[in-house]
Amino acid sequence: MSRFLDAANLLLGCFQTALQAPHIAPIAPEHVMLRAGAEVTPLLGTNDDECCRGMAWVRIASITGVRQINSTAAGDSLCFRGERTLLLEMGAVRCAPTSPKESVPTEDQWNQAATLADADQSAMEQAICCAFNDLDGPDTWWISDVAVQEYQPTGVDGNCIGGTMTIELTFNRCC
Repeated sequence: MSRFLDAANLLLGCFQTALQAPHIAPIAPEHVMLRAGAEVTPLLGTNDDECCRGMAWVRIASITGVRQINSTAAGDSLCFRGERTLLLEMGAVRCAPTSPKESVPTEDQWNQAATLADADQSAMEQAICCAFNDLDGPDTWWISDVAVQEYQPTGVDGNCIGGTMTIELTFNRCC
């Protein structure tokens, strides 16, 4: 397994824990997962709806190099082989407020959706602190820096509403 997936799994374990009680609407650990691909699209089946049961994920969004071409002078350390920037995405989605076809969702339903999205965003913050609080620890010594990026609300898309947050990790410690 790569160091990139190690970092994603470390964050995932912390996110699974942060989304349990006392969270206002826990998501079962089996519904907090690694997802692959360019984006996460919650799925809807005839007997299951990932949004309405609650779903959260960690995804590798990108892996890039740190240096520019011609930036390694003769005699430089060969550490450039391991220098990378990893962008991880965390996300959580829930069922959007709905109502009978003759009306619209109530203010209370929208307030509840906003409160739940805020609780999920707070769980993301907790997961980041849990996973990357000690960069000299045995699970993270190879990560040199962590930067929390943007939280972005998502939806309403289909029947889903939620948000994503990105975390940038720099790897430039030699093996």
